[in-house]
Amino acid sequence: MNDYHKTYLTFRSFTMDGGKISREKTDLTVETPLQIIVNGQPHTLIMFTPQKIRELVFGFVFTEGLIKDFKEIKDCKVSDVRKEDGEEVIEAHIEIVSKGPLPSAASGKRVSYSSCGICGTENYNQMKNGLKRVKSAHRFTMDMLKELSNRLEEFQPLYTRTGGAHAAVLFDSKGEQILHCEDMGRHNALDKVIGSTLIRGISSEDKVLVSSGRASLEMILKTARAGFPVFVAMSRPTSRAVEAAKFYNITLIDMARDTNRIYTHVRRIKGF
Repeated sequence: MNDYHKTYLTFRSFTMDGGKISREKTDLTVETPLQIIVNGQPHTLIMFTPQKIRELVFGFVFTEGLIKDFKEIKDCKVSDVRKEDGEEVIEAHIEIVSKGPLPSAASGKRVSYSSCGICGTENYNQMKNGLKRVKSAHRFTMDMLKELSNRLEEFQPLYTRTGGAHAAVLFDSKGEQILHCEDMGRHNALDKVIGSTLIRGISSEDKVLVSSGRASLEMILKTARAGFPVFVAMSRPTSRAVEAAKFYNITLIDMARDTNRIYTHVRRIKGF
């Protein structure tokens, strides 16, 4: 396998402690560009960690609102690495059922960085297009949700090695782990999980999504598109995330600093 497709690379580094300089080797998470080409037109460039590429592409076009169902994907091919202006790029060519022009495809110059789930007003409106409130009558115990958050590190081998990766883990109502994905970007990790559910035909109504990252507006919009009723984050959410979770009927919880704060739709938690 080409080194470019590894999830981590080793670099030389130095440390200084009390005037003593030491040389060591440090593993770092790989960051590489992925060019997504939809129906022959460059759509966006994503900075990501090259693992579960097809899952990321499927999740991305789904949460962007470009498709409504996995059946609308005709084909997806991931090309060999190519060089563009001296930069190595992975290309993903995806063919989807389309009833009109695709947003942002005309210029093909949109770049989505790992920290940017929504880049541009057009993309923001597209993500909300056709988005519906989550329907789920399932209820969960807080004890189970705490246990799931405590188990997050079990599913973070890349983070354990590099200290620089996010994880998204999907559990069922019994607390059984179904899927887990890692990436340098929290949005990418979530899209990989969502893409995996599309490929495997996994239902969403009784699932819990645990994310190592912050719950932001775009993370909640992606969660709503997937239909997951509970989102557990390991840090405080943003104000827009809480507002969106309330509107789209998602139970939003943060487990920051060994606490548990439920911001929206507490009825899903047994005892309320």
